[in-house]
Amino acid sequence: MRAPNIVSVFALLLITGGVTFAQVGRGWSDWPTPYADAQRTSWLRTDPKISVESMSKAGFELQWTAKLDNQRRGPRGLTQGVTASGVTLFVPASLIADSSNTLHLLDNDTGYVIWSRTFDASLPAATAACAGGVTAAPTFIVSGAAAPASEGVTAAPAGGRGNQGFRSLLGEPGQGIPVEPRGGGPGRGAGAAAAPAAGARQGGAGAGGAGQGRAQGPRIPGAPNVGGGGLGRAIVGYTVASDGQLHVVGLQSGKDLQKPAAFLPANSQWSNPVAVGTMLYAATSGNCAGVPNGIYAIDLDAPDKPVVSYRTDGGGVVGSVAFSSDGTTLFAAIGPGAVSGEGKANAIVALDPRTLQLRDWFTQPAAELVTGPTVFRHGSKDVVAVAANDGRIFLLDGASLGGASHATPLLASRPLVGSGGSISSEALSTWARPGGGSGLDARWILVPIAGRPSGARATNGAIRDGAVVALRVTETKGSWSLEPQWTSSNLVAAATPITVNGVVFALATGRPAAAGGSGSPAVLHAYDGVSGKPLWNSGSVMTTFASPGSYWSALSQVYVGTDDGTVHAFGFLDERR
Repeated sequence: MRAPNIVSVFALLLITGGVTFAQVGRGWSDWPTPYADAQRTSWLRTDPKISVESMSKAGFELQWTAKLDNQRRGPRGLTQGVTASGVTLFVPASLIADSSNTLHLLDNDTGYVIWSRTFDASLPAATAACAGGVTAAPTFIVSGAAAPASEGVTAAPAGGRGNQGFRSLLGEPGQGIPVEPRGGGPGRGAGAAAAPAAGARQGGAGAGGAGQGRAQGPRIPGAPNVGGGGLGRAIVGYTVASDGQLHVVGLQSGKDLQKPAAFLPANSQWSNPVAVGTMLYAATSGNCAGVPNGIYAIDLDAPDKPVVSYRTDGGGVVGSVAFSSDGTTLFAAIGPGAVSGEGKANAIVALDPRTLQLRDWFTQPAAELVTGPTVFRHGSKDVVAVAANDGRIFLLDGASLGGASHATPLLASRPLVGSGGSISSEALSTWARPGGGSGLDARWILVPIAGRPSGARATNGAIRDGAVVALRVTETKGSWSLEPQWTSSNLVAAATPITVNGVVFALATGRPAAAGGSGSPAVLHAYDGVSGKPLWNSGSVMTTFASPGSYWSALSQVYVGTDDGTVHAFGFLDERR
């Protein structure tokens, strides 16, 4: 592990001494888990600096780069980062894992690598189908419940760091990462007063219970009581090493705060995790290392860390699991595969989040599902969106995925890809624009496509390699539609788009050089999310292609991890003060 610099030493002194300061980060648009929240929307509702207006002016540019020492395994390199900006850290920071069993903590203001920690775990030989090593990002705890439609969809007030407040353990998407309040009393934010998510323990040991010592706030599962002062808990991150061991890591030190616990089978291939309440979830696919395809959940707060699992007995789990808007149902997409018994393939399943018992499912055998679920609220209904390999988007009723037949969606769209095209990422994304009163007047689903789109107008030039297509969601008396509204410019290997305060960021991840040819570097683009008007692009700043999935946003910045181990931070100049 690297020796910490003077900033991180000072932060540690603040933490262990029980002193708390107001948050000094750029904003409150945190990214606590892959794809932003438990519904996997990749949507940050508010941001104090990023907006369509600000992106229409000069100033958004590369702020820093950080080179991480990683040996790429197969196609995998750096994972997506997750970002904390709570008061228990002197600096806002991001956790990033790499494929070679190393976890890094970066200062989001400067790109300084505060510490790097390599886990002592074996690394199997990488293959094209099973890369081995660390195959997914770390995570913090998030709320299982989505923010209300009227909350956090308008522009945040300007002011940067000086307007930061204290936040609760289970903050809503875009509302912050676990922190402890100053003195007594519960932390602020929706999570402090809300009931715990399904499966969360009540009382002092639960996600919604009161803490011990001076601090009265939610307890962080897996975090020890550091005692004294007004702090009472340490912020922790959760990550899995290649041997399947779950590590509860203290951000101030990079050390394990608990004994590592057996979670996933060694050398399996797992999805981006999510931690809700006192449970952490991940899924396995590809039958790597002979591991059955399935979904796993571990109780972070129990001394013996029990694990429950659901075997698909069919296809591999596609993408990452997602939660209903109230946090009481877990959804997962299952791809093609040979089915045995009551197994599932090409299906969406709904599971009990505590036991992982099957509650409901949707399947159409001819529809090969290629993305994980993305969940959004429409009126009183949860809608689950997922894509098939022919570019069709399925909208499902979260309360009854396929009706009585388990095969009837709310909508199956027209195919969005032409001949030879496909969906180019393992997740869709979604965002909404506020309307009158407390509701929303428009909702979009953003679809990353490889090849030429079908049925979508080329609003930003000819498409050869791929694009992001923005579909507007409408519903009239139970009749649903998805209408293409705009298409990005040509993107090589488009990633899952990110929306920040009405600005859609679309990443062309690029591609490696092929035999006898040249590759293409990553390029980041920004669009007006309503009209599709181009606002900005990164040009030739990045010189190689992006690591698959290493793309996230937080604190008025957008981050891209490239194949050479470099993290690029784009944003507005905002020196620490």
